[in-house]
Amino acid sequence: MAGNIFINYRRDESGHVAGRLHDSLAPTFGRNKLFMDVDNIPVGRDFEDYLKSQVAACDAMLTVIGPNWLTAKDEAGQRRLDNPEDFVVIEIGAALVRDIPVVPVLVDGARMPKASELPVSLKPLARRQAIQVRHTNFSSDAEALVKRLREVLGYDPPGRRWRVRAAIGVAAVVVLFLVGWGGYQFIQKEKKTAAVETAAKAEIDRQGRATADSLVKRYNADQAIKIGDLDRAITDYSEAIRLNPTNAQAFFGRGVAYAKKGDLDRAIINYTEVIRLEPRNALAFANRGNDYFKKGDFDRAIADFNEAIQHEPNKFAWAYCNRGIAKLKKNDSSGNADIEKARVLDPSTCR
Repeated sequence: MAGNIFINYRRDESGHVAGRLHDSLAPTFGRNKLFMDVDNIPVGRDFEDYLKSQVAACDAMLTVIGPNWLTAKDEAGQRRLDNPEDFVVIEIGAALVRDIPVVPVLVDGARMPKASELPVSLKPLARRQAIQVRHTNFSSDAEALVKRLREVLGYDPPGRRWRVRAAIGVAAVVVLFLVGWGGYQFIQKEKKTAAVETAAKAEIDRQGRATADSLVKRYNADQAIKIGDLDRAITDYSEAIRLNPTNAQAFFGRGVAYAKKGDLDRAIINYTEVIRLEPRNALAFANRGNDYFKKGDFDRAIADFNEAIQHEPNKFAWAYCNRGIAKLKKNDSSGNADIEKARVLDPSTCR
């Protein structure tokens, strides 16, 4: 058995604990079996690609969860967990979709997150049994974690296997006793309940796996756009949408790819789907308005720019600029005010 362990954590919140855990696990599993992004990334390798390859190669993942793990925000004030391109989200999602055992490690008094608090791709994490590692009991808690990992990776000692077999034997005797005393109906009822619960869990897992796969495909498509491989991007976005028809960001990305290829009609169709899924997505309105503008449909362009500006009044200088030009083409002199507003927001716009 390989026994590779991936330690997933936020460097600014729990990097110190992750380092101590690494040192505590090394004597049992070996340093070459532990992956931490701080010191294991080869020089010159793409950071994100290497992380994903390491997740795929691991046999278990530790997810270190600190007290601010759920609420941590990025520089734009958005919750990090809601960003599908966040490294922590990508790593955990990749492990869950591959059915890799994920052990949440609660540190510094953190609690286990609820499914309702997690993005769709991480919801299965809420069903993973967590282990607590406290600063005041670090050594004993770390030992318990080592024991848990040994079980996860299949290092059960023979004595334990004998106890499990013995317990199964005792359970069988109890079952026979229950049947002999009219317990049959009780057991059948429990079986039926368990079957329903198993079917429900399988459906949740299937949906979660499809959603996570969709995020991975969208991520791959985003990378393809960055290098100008638009056909590959469209293929991957389409697969992401097939896996999860509510993936608004995949529709958005496919719209961008079509626009870059000059296929404005298909771009507009995709932005329309984004707006259906996210009616307040200002950028989708702005991009669709821009494509209508290029097609010479100034009425629809102005309507979309109006929506974009209403949702984000001081964000898109180019939306003011294009709305202004569209108005002037329709002999509406109020377009001059839009152009001036665009220059206030961004002096390089509308020159």
